[in-house]
Amino acid sequence: MRRVRYQFGSLQVVKGAKQDTWTFRFYQPGADGKREYRRVRVGTTERYPTETAALKALEGLRLSVNSGKLQVANPTFGAVIERYQREELPERFSTQVSYKSLLKKWIQPKWGDLPLTEIRTLEVEHWLKPLPLAPKTRANLRNLMHALFECARRWELVNANPIELVRQSGRRQKVPRRLTVEEIRLLLAQLEQPPSTMVILAACLGLRVGEILGLQWGDVDLLKGSLEIRRSVYQYHIGPAKTPYSEAALPLAPEIVSALGSWFAQAHCRSETDFVFPSARGGPRDADKLREKVLQPAADRAGLGKIGWHSLRHSFATALDVAGARMKVAQELMRHSSITTTMDIYTGTAERDKRETAGRVATAVLGKIQ
Repeated sequence: MRRVRYQFGSLQVVKGAKQDTWTFRFYQPGADGKREYRRVRVGTTERYPTETAALKALEGLRLSVNSGKLQVANPTFGAVIERYQREELPERFSTQVSYKSLLKKWIQPKWGDLPLTEIRTLEVEHWLKPLPLAPKTRANLRNLMHALFECARRWELVNANPIELVRQSGRRQKVPRRLTVEEIRLLLAQLEQPPSTMVILAACLGLRVGEILGLQWGDVDLLKGSLEIRRSVYQYHIGPAKTPYSEAALPLAPEIVSALGSWFAQAHCRSETDFVFPSARGGPRDADKLREKVLQPAADRAGLGKIGWHSLRHSFATALDVAGARMKVAQELMRHSSITTTMDIYTGTAERDKRETAGRVATAVLGKIQ
């Protein structure tokens, strides 16, 4: 019986015309059963300036090469991170960006050099608690580490997942900012086209800013009064909507049709494949720049304080509640895959309505004060 050996391979610098790259060389059985050399690019010498740095990046690749064979004893968590980024990252671009940021800034520096078996439940819990991050971000860190250990279990590197018992709530510490109808009107008064129409779509339809930036004129039917969500934009990257449930056809009220029609009459790019709100070059815009240079300055002029694009989506959910929309209708309009999300996260009853309702209960119990 042929003995299975762990392949460490070799790391070499390959000279290039513009830049040098680290290359990993290893053996792999060919179609005829004979061993043949394979080469895999690890990264540039600019990204990994020392051999030590390149070897750390190589750990995850070694795990992939030796998958299903005798594994190295107790690999580091950094090796698992490297292999995860090569093989397991979600396809959605915005999720990839978020996960890579969490790994690079928080998880890798703290846990990357530790062997898998030395990562303990309580140590992770004590590390998360004082981090200067929102509870949701700390929960994302916890969940990402859990996913990494689940991959390690599937790759037969560990038998247990120490993150299963790590406690970390993702509950918000403060209520999200929501605008009243009067505040939305004040905001619109400070905006010109096309940002004013973008705010209308966010506040009156609950569209996410990425969905607004991804709209093309072929998605809009002004005659029938409808709009379809087919894509989303994140950091100039065009991709699918957040979830399959997010891709939907939405009815347009006459007021929204009027606003879109007014912008269509002014727009320079009006073919079906043109973006409704294009950049100067015709491509998609960047949400962060729009917030910093257009939305927030307008909010400041209106005296509204700090807001973001998602504040308008929260405001839409609250407006649905105030308008008396049934919860199932609200879920359909918000395009949530779960009605629990609509109930627990987005809907916030206005203070005036809470006061009036509480007053009616008190009057029913105690009688009206003469």
